[in-house]
Amino acid sequence: MELNFSRVVALASLGFGLIANVTVHAQPSRPPQLQSPVVHSDRTVTFSVRAPNAQNVELSGQFQKGNQPMTRDTNGVWSTTVGPIEPNLYPYNFVIDGVGVADSANQDLFPNERFKSSLVEIPGDKPSLHSIQDVPHGELTYAFYNSKTLARTRPLIVYTPPGYRQGNTRYPVLYLVSGTTDTEETWFKVGRANFILDNLIAQKKAVPMILVMPYGNMMMGTPMPNSLQAADMYQVFSDELTRDIMPYVEGNYRVSRDREKRAIAGFSRGGGQSLFTGFNNLDKFAWIGSYSAYLTPEVFDKYFASAASNAGATNKKLKLLWLGVGKTDFLYPQTAEFDDYLKVKGLAHRSLITEGGHTWMNARHYLAETLQLYFQP
Repeated sequence: MELNFSRVVALASLGFGLIANVTVHAQPSRPPQLQSPVVHSDRTVTFSVRAPNAQNVELSGQFQKGNQPMTRDTNGVWSTTVGPIEPNLYPYNFVIDGVGVADSANQDLFPNERFKSSLVEIPGDKPSLHSIQDVPHGELTYAFYNSKTLARTRPLIVYTPPGYRQGNTRYPVLYLVSGTTDTEETWFKVGRANFILDNLIAQKKAVPMILVMPYGNMMMGTPMPNSLQAADMYQVFSDELTRDIMPYVEGNYRVSRDREKRAIAGFSRGGGQSLFTGFNNLDKFAWIGSYSAYLTPEVFDKYFASAASNAGATNKKLKLLWLGVGKTDFLYPQTAEFDDYLKVKGLAHRSLITEGGHTWMNARHYLAETLQLYFQP
């Protein structure tokens, strides 16, 4: 029997079903999108994470002491509300059955090699210095250079100030180094170095400058900062900075090559690297900042005996040597010892002791203080 198309249509119109071997699959419904964190007007914050199979979920954050238990609803969403929280920018994460994870609903991540955290900003009555304000903004560039020292291509991030593209001015340059396990992104995503400098330049409290944020990992592990092995790592950083990074920056950006227009500073491991590199290259740097870091007297005596023995000449070379540390920082005792060592040797410096510990809240504070000092007359 032969069926033509018109007969098939006719049969269908009469209600005769043509059976086709077709399987229709229902599309699984997606769970509703979570909002987390939610910052309320009273500065309390609600955090949520979907983990239907978890047995225990907690909130960890630098705005609280210890972990905060979270409760699960019938849809497998765990939530908690904490606070009010003091205005600032804080890292936090969830601990799901003992494993720390970032907040998957939050795009603001903490760049780090090891731990996975997110960021929450609690606004104050007035805009914070690290917040985005209605001022001219500089630009951030992701760049890569050939590190002959480490035999690989390495990343760095460069901030150029407002107006850089329109002129031909050569700017002073600050090499700004992050801490252990941090990446080249940490100083701008967590430290908010670009926004802090934008705001200070707009307020005429800081000199327009270029920031260079390198990756401080020298691929040598993480020696303890009170060991001579740490100095070996600092030496490699010093070599890479002066032989690879600086030539790249000076060949591609309008930075001054005057030593009095160069500064180096860093947080934690980056502070140790900055201290070592600065003293190791006093012919290249006139400004040194150390945020929550130190050099041991043994390292200083071994590598910089001439600087210590001839304090008068050293003081003439340095426009600024600056130390900052928090009272509850786990590196406070050694940093205080280094401060005393500098006093005994007669090496002129400024120091700032604050509340708080080894946190990026303090790192931002120290950066804001020193940006108002670097390259000033």
